[in-house]
Order: sequence, then C-alpha cells, then structure tokens
Amino acid sequence: MRRKVPIGERLWLSVQGGERRVIRIMVLASVLLVVMQFSVVRDPLQFYISVASKVESPPLDLPSLAPNQSVKLWRLTLKANPAAPIPVLQNGKELATLSKGEQQILAQTGQIQLDGRGLSQIIRVQILKNNEEGLIEPHQTQIIVLPGSIQTFQVSP
Repeated sequence: MRRKVPIGERLWLSVQGGERRVIRIMVLASVLLVVMQFSVVRDPLQFYISVASKVESPPLDLPSLAPNQSVKLWRLTLKANPAAPIPVLQNGKELATLSKGEQQILAQTGQIQLDGRGLSQIIRVQILKNNEEGLIEPHQTQIIVLPGSIQTFQVSP
C-alpha cells in the first residue's frame, strides 16, 4: 500500500525540484552568455584599441604656423586698480606685469590670462586702449575683476 505523504512534505519536494531546474537554467544561460561574448570579440587587440580610442581624449587641433607666415600682434593698454603685481600671460609666457598700474602689451590672437593668485584684495583690470582696427575683442573699457584667481579674456580680430 502506498504511504500517504503529508501535503507539507510534498510541497517541499516540489520546491526543491524547481530549485534544481532554476539552477540548471542559470548555469546554461551563463555558459551561453560566455560563448556569445567570445563570438562577438574576435580579435582582442582590436577590441582593446577601439575601447582605448574612445577613452582617450581626441587630439588637439592646433593652427599651423608656417615659417614665412607672420603673427599679427595687437597693442592693448591695461590698467590695474589698485596697482598690484599681476602677471599677464599668453601661451605660458609672461607678457608684462601690472605692478605700476598701467601697462601696454603686445598680444597675439588668442587667450590672455591675468594671474591674480596670491593677492589679498580684489583687483579690477580695465582695458583702456584698444584702438587697433579690426580687433573685436576685448572691448575698449572692458573691466576684468580678479578675486584672487586666474581670469582670462579673448583677443580676436
């Protein structure tokens, strides 16, 4: 005669059987995923180069300066109020220092940096003269405020 199995035990046996099936399905899915990944990546070196090219920054586009080509210089007059030793930099080179308050500089087209680091007070630098024809920026009487940091402005025709 068949033994009568309580309902709780029958339920527990069906859960264990279902658990085994789920584990088998997960293992098969994992193996299938690994096989699919290997089929997508045929050449590991090419894959690495494509990922590295996306991660690295793109090269900078620098204007080429031919040896025969002359660089246009623009004459600007800057005035610091109050007078302070503020270095005026362009392309990493110091053009002048505004220690006397007012200074004329010759600048190329591009960005000019006013280094106000280490100053104990807020300095205002005003562009007094910009009488070069064809120069759009900086505007005449433009004021740049230096709150103890580096500020930049653009020189463009």
